[in-house]
Amino acid sequence: MSYQYIVNNKQLIDYCSKIGNSTALALDTEFVRTRTFYPHLGLLQVFNGEHAALIDPINITDWHAFLSILSNPNIEKYFHSCSEDLEVFFHKFGSIPTPIIDSQILASFLDNPLSSGYANLVNKYLQVELDKSETRTDWLKRPLTDKQCEYAINDVLYLYPLVNILKAQLTSKGYLEAAYQESQMVVTRKCETIDPNDAYLNIKNSWQLKGRSLGQLYKLASWRYKLAKEQDLALNFVVHEKTLWNIARYSPSSLAQLGNLGLKGKEIRLYGQKILNILSEPVPALPPICRVTSYPNYKKTSDELKLIAQDICSHSGLNQDLLLSRRLINQYVKWQVDKNGSQPELLSGWREPLFRQYGLSL
Repeated sequence: MSYQYIVNNKQLIDYCSKIGNSTALALDTEFVRTRTFYPHLGLLQVFNGEHAALIDPINITDWHAFLSILSNPNIEKYFHSCSEDLEVFFHKFGSIPTPIIDSQILASFLDNPLSSGYANLVNKYLQVELDKSETRTDWLKRPLTDKQCEYAINDVLYLYPLVNILKAQLTSKGYLEAAYQESQMVVTRKCETIDPNDAYLNIKNSWQLKGRSLGQLYKLASWRYKLAKEQDLALNFVVHEKTLWNIARYSPSSLAQLGNLGLKGKEIRLYGQKILNILSEPVPALPPICRVTSYPNYKKTSDELKLIAQDICSHSGLNQDLLLSRRLINQYVKWQVDKNGSQPELLSGWREPLFRQYGLSL
């Protein structure tokens, strides 16, 4: 199928006039994120079932018409594994498309693996073998080859009919609304922002530190996170988290000691004195990090939930990995003990009636 290659404002506005009354759009992005904090958009793919386009963003300055379509609640936005795409949209435009339906999530309700690849699903449901040889393309380099463009446009040409097939099958099984809810949950989680002051909680083995060492990690992780965003550097390209943990643990007092703990020469030159200054500042008093696996009755509750999920899946045909993940178990156990925040997902949305019948309650 032919497609339009859009490189300027007028072409984009004209294309938007063609797709403005669509009922659904298949969308995908190609981006580069090798050493950067943010993903950098290289190409946008769009298909409404009739008009296909590759949108080259490099020289486009007027996105108004396109963003209006992306925010139109009457036009569904089809993605496959939308998580990274949402980051691209939010960084580039400050907003994300809505409403979103994800083919990977739809497929998981039909007993496909939870992380089914796009090419595998296209092959299974459309009997088309896709060429994935351009996966590692530098999408910021120009000009793009015909092969690269063909690879990119195929990500939406087949996504559109794939989603419609999956929706039809889910409708017949009665799970379409659940799949919509699950897609929205993924979007909601992806839109959650990280407080720099909580960055230390995402450092591997941060729970092993206590007292002064944990306070140092708190300060160092917050500084690294803010700097990474400001300079658009991947976190570990500022200072690797293992090195950050070591510095917090041993609290060095010289540049030489920083080197002994894993800080590289360039990092010492750029950040060494700043890190020493941070270490010399007052340390906040923080409670020890309690891992959810250390909560009372964690294993007992986890085993019980797994048995319930197994029984539900044996009767419903649902994918057990979809129904009950480790994240959902941890969320439920933590909520049971702390009783903070919103209800866990096991007791809300489409999962709630399934688990409630087994006595799971507030």
